[in-house]
Amino acid sequence: MAARIQQLILGLGKNKQTNISTAGSTFLRLKKIDTTVTTPKPVFENDAAEIGKQNEFIFQTFPSHYDVANRIEKYASAEFVTWATAYALGNVTMTGSSAPYTYTIVPIDPGTTIELPYFSVVEQVAEGGGSAVDNLYVGCAIEDFTYQFNYGPGRASSKMTVNWVGSGLLTTPSGITVPALTTENNMLAASMSLSVNGVDYVATKRILSGSIGWKNNLLLNAGFFPGSGLQNGLQVRGRLEIGARVPSFQFTARLLSGSTEYNTLVNQTTGTATLSVQHDAGNSVSFSFPQMAFQIVENAEADGIVAVTVTGAPQYNTTQNTVLSVTTKCGISGIAQ
Repeated sequence: MAARIQQLILGLGKNKQTNISTAGSTFLRLKKIDTTVTTPKPVFENDAAEIGKQNEFIFQTFPSHYDVANRIEKYASAEFVTWATAYALGNVTMTGSSAPYTYTIVPIDPGTTIELPYFSVVEQVAEGGGSAVDNLYVGCAIEDFTYQFNYGPGRASSKMTVNWVGSGLLTTPSGITVPALTTENNMLAASMSLSVNGVDYVATKRILSGSIGWKNNLLLNAGFFPGSGLQNGLQVRGRLEIGARVPSFQFTARLLSGSTEYNTLVNQTTGTATLSVQHDAGNSVSFSFPQMAFQIVENAEADGIVAVTVTGAPQYNTTQNTVLSVTTKCGISGIAQ
């Protein structure tokens, strides 16, 4: 027999792990639109290049390490964007004693820690009365996220993609009973507001598409330190630390007479950039860059209409002590707590 990809059950850790090696116990069950299934990849070395064995061929292989990583692509719901930004940025404050809960999320301070909160991932696929896949990945961290918005109808106008990396620690079978599907509140781009350096791009009906991103550049090799641990004779990571983090912001808008983008670029004028999107009053997300300059401004085209594409250069603001802050509302408590 065989299993269809729609049978995949995806559970994402709601509460953060106490450490990289202790599995989480609470999960959100979410739908996604990509078809990837995580593979726990055992990596082996060989002796092909070694001298003294008379030829260039492989005589032996040797266990090296586990390499675990995957991506999650979804329509942007308030719940998933909260989850993704909380674990990607790492410094999370939740307020509210009942729904909706408000999350204030900023990047972790490297003077305090360079480890993000860890979460667990469960993937299960039923087949033939049993399980074709039933894996629990322990000690995962987010490498990057991208929030994308586009003109056009439907949920595809607002999407979120996450790439995550695991420690390599794996439990099979998972032993986890994944809860029922989480009710998600999708946020369409039609609800969006966007103001950049004093220009309201929604009020002028110019905005077409864009993205906000964050990349942690995790120090993957540094996770394999002496004593980091073994599983099935292969090394696993004992830590996942941030490298040089990179925020990103890009948008495309219709080019009109008197547009300020080129002047902003040439003069290196800085201001704030705020993008907000919502499902309703209790389910929303707001991205805020307290200090934004322009790095590249290029003429473009969209459906035959002359446009301009702007690549922003987010700057650290010493008054607010951050380069990016995210404020969300949703009905789920305890995310990354």
